[in-house]
Amino acid sequence: MNTTSNILPEGHVAVVIGGGGAIGAACVRAFAEAGATVWSVDLHEQAAAGALTGLLGAHRAAACDVTDPASAEALAGLVGKADSVVYAAGLNADGNVVDIDWSAYRKVMAVNLDGAFHIGAAFARRMSARGGALVFLSSTAGLRGEAGASIYCASKFGLIGFVESMAAELAGERIRVNAVCPGNVDSPMLREVAHRIAERTGADAGEIWRGMAHSGAARRLVTPAEVAALCLHLASPASAAITGTTVRIDAGAMLSA
Repeated sequence: MNTTSNILPEGHVAVVIGGGGAIGAACVRAFAEAGATVWSVDLHEQAAAGALTGLLGAHRAAACDVTDPASAEALAGLVGKADSVVYAAGLNADGNVVDIDWSAYRKVMAVNLDGAFHIGAAFARRMSARGGALVFLSSTAGLRGEAGASIYCASKFGLIGFVESMAAELAGERIRVNAVCPGNVDSPMLREVAHRIAERTGADAGEIWRGMAHSGAARRLVTPAEVAALCLHLASPASAAITGTTVRIDAGAMLSA
């Protein structure tokens, strides 16, 4: 049973950047089931289209290189009217500061932070006449530093600063900007992180994964669908007075630190 059908007004157009990822795909589904027409966007259109499988409606898939401001502008022009944008594109990198792979550093920053600027600017410029909502996926790693995760943490800390600044700039134009900070999400990215930590430290990957899965007060992982539900709420009229806010969704992970 669809329990979200009345959350969004009729004719709502939502754009999900990173639609080919676990959280992005969950956002595509959540917004579609809430009645939106959804643009699923990823670096490759085929990956974006995969998130639309089985969904009813005139949804669209598109490709965009978020690291290129011209590509972001072209996407915003192609979409035209957008009522909400969810920025769920993201990369991770593991390693100590003294051993940083600078090419990995640049890739993570280019997607996690530069891309947010590019997409935010392109879509907010077109929302200014009628208002809208933008939701950016940060992380609990953007709230507290973690050993071996300096690149990722720096990008996500920076994203929160970007969101707060952008929200202050656009509040008078009825454009709301918020950040969502998931903890450990049951996703391929987190499994990849566990394997990289194991390779770097010599620990057992399975043991690292189990530790991640049982972190926090609730001792469980967050699901992509739970993150998507929060993004949907922040993009909906139910959150009309919420802007410049960072919302944590971590199953209590930061409570037990």
